[in-house]
Amino acid sequence: MKVLLIIHRQQARGQELVASQLGEEFLSRGMEVRVVSLYPGDFSLPFSGTISCLNLHSSISVWNLQKWFEFSRWVADFDPDIIQANGGDTLKFLALTSFLLPQKAKRIFNNGGVMGYYLKSTFQKRLNAFFLSRMNGLVSVSDYSRSDLDKLFNPTVPHQVIPVSIIPPDQQETDNVEFTWIHIGGFTPEKNHKGLIAIFSEAVKQGIEGNLILVGKGPLKPEIERQVDRLNLEKRVRFAGALIDPWSMISNRSVLLLPSAIEGMPAVLGEALCLGVPSICYTIGGVEQLLKEFPSLIGIAPGQSKSFVTTMLHLQKNWDFHLGKSMQDKKRAQQFFSISRAADDFLNFYKKL
Repeated sequence: MKVLLIIHRQQARGQELVASQLGEEFLSRGMEVRVVSLYPGDFSLPFSGTISCLNLHSSISVWNLQKWFEFSRWVADFDPDIIQANGGDTLKFLALTSFLLPQKAKRIFNNGGVMGYYLKSTFQKRLNAFFLSRMNGLVSVSDYSRSDLDKLFNPTVPHQVIPVSIIPPDQQETDNVEFTWIHIGGFTPEKNHKGLIAIFSEAVKQGIEGNLILVGKGPLKPEIERQVDRLNLEKRVRFAGALIDPWSMISNRSVLLLPSAIEGMPAVLGEALCLGVPSICYTIGGVEQLLKEFPSLIGIAPGQSKSFVTTMLHLQKNWDFHLGKSMQDKKRAQQFFSISRAADDFLNFYKKL
């Protein structure tokens, strides 16, 4: 089987990482896989095969007819059985180019987010309904993501939930016993960095130990840097940038903070679970599904920043108890988020189309 995976950009974000890891697993099984990136990027994704780039420069260029024909030539050269769009503008681009592609290739949209969060106008919804109508199959990362998409568009093509998969990251043993509060995610509105800094600022006032490390990059980073300066947190908040292996730099007493506005099923939460790292998160989107699966996760009602702070202080005071619960979930998490499991699920879905 030949599979062509389309990603938004070569960057350290969930959809791109998951897609490249899935492609690498397919390669290890003897399949032919190629990755096409719509926009240029400089992050080294974990995929040893060919990554081509269409070099689009804005969302408007997704409508560039010349790029459609360029992509269609790549498809004709590779002759894939499956073309899978993975987040960002990939659904839009695959739908628009679908009229130029061979009917043999089944078109899949891998829905890793919550579309209803982004689509506000009737025009946006109708346009995306058209994009989805050009797909042969849909995959959603969580029950919540599937329910959201089904409610908005009522699609008639096969639609399956395949939970996010990860390759458990390396975590180096360190002698650092100081607390590390860590957040991993792009600086975009849905990740709620502004709310996170406000939470951490209040926790500092109440005597929280340790520093906050922010891993990632994105358009809102300058605004968050200014917020950190205004709150005099320069010595307590570190901007680490986009890292290939962020977990290798943290201390042995680390906690993931995830007060997101919306999430499909965050891969970073899966990574924390697979490492036995305690996590505190808002109970939004697909996070609720994970809370049912893993007792060690600590969920806070969305927007309840005071409760978030109180929970941070309680977790720090009762560290051994919470670490023990997280370690109990570790083995089950590694099975739940297994890349091998996900590859099997995708292949079985492909065969049904």
